[in-house]
Amino acid sequence: HLVRVYATPEPSNPHEMQYQHYFDRPINFNALGKLHDITPDVQRHLVRVYATLSSALLTLALGVFLDYKFAIAGTMTQILTFVMIVALNFVNDVYNRLAILHGTSLLMGCTMGPLISTIAFFNPSVIITAALGTSAVFVCFSGAALFAKRRHYMYLGGILSSCISLLFTFRFLNFITMGSFSSGLYEVELFGGLLIFIGYVVFDTQMIIEDASAGRKDFVRHALDLLLDFVAVFVRLLVILARNSEKKERKNRS
Repeated sequence: HLVRVYATPEPSNPHEMQYQHYFDRPINFNALGKLHDITPDVQRHLVRVYATLSSALLTLALGVFLDYKFAIAGTMTQILTFVMIVALNFVNDVYNRLAILHGTSLLMGCTMGPLISTIAFFNPSVIITAALGTSAVFVCFSGAALFAKRRHYMYLGGILSSCISLLFTFRFLNFITMGSFSSGLYEVELFGGLLIFIGYVVFDTQMIIEDASAGRKDFVRHALDLLLDFVAVFVRLLVILARNSEKKERKNRS
């Protein structure tokens, strides 16, 4: 057998040698679809969670439509939403828990209905942009949590909880001072809240992985956690885009 050896000239620059070895490495395309440190059992749990989340989001959209037709949003829908979220902790049957989850989604959609209807009256494209933007943020940051090392973002829990407490403190101070900080505080709550709940998307995703790895596979509760994150990001992004659109219209008129 003849063996032919091809000698490659040694690069004069050591950095060139580094990049040459880097690009000579074979690409493992199968590794691109693997989730780091996630067992197949946990992956199946994640599929159930995201399928339930998708169903809940469709129910939420139905709630927005019902409020648009019948104007049923109000204080009662907010109270019922809170009651059903609490009731989920006291129900063990899976089908009843799914019914409560979708009932909560429906009431949340009704509660969001007036805001979405008002913005849709002036600029409907903002709603589509906000929905697509929220979906993109959700996919990107959930993917970052899924492909990261386990417990890599667990430290965010304490930081995010502290930030939420700080926002509530600012709101309480604003209430005591009769709204003297309302102009700047609203900006802090809007943009700060958006960043906080984007962080919660990452944190809750890794918490779901840890719970499933420990045997706590409550996919209904996990879907509710992600649903609350999605709604919180969507509402804040929708308000920000609506305000920017209004500012542009004012500039064009002037």
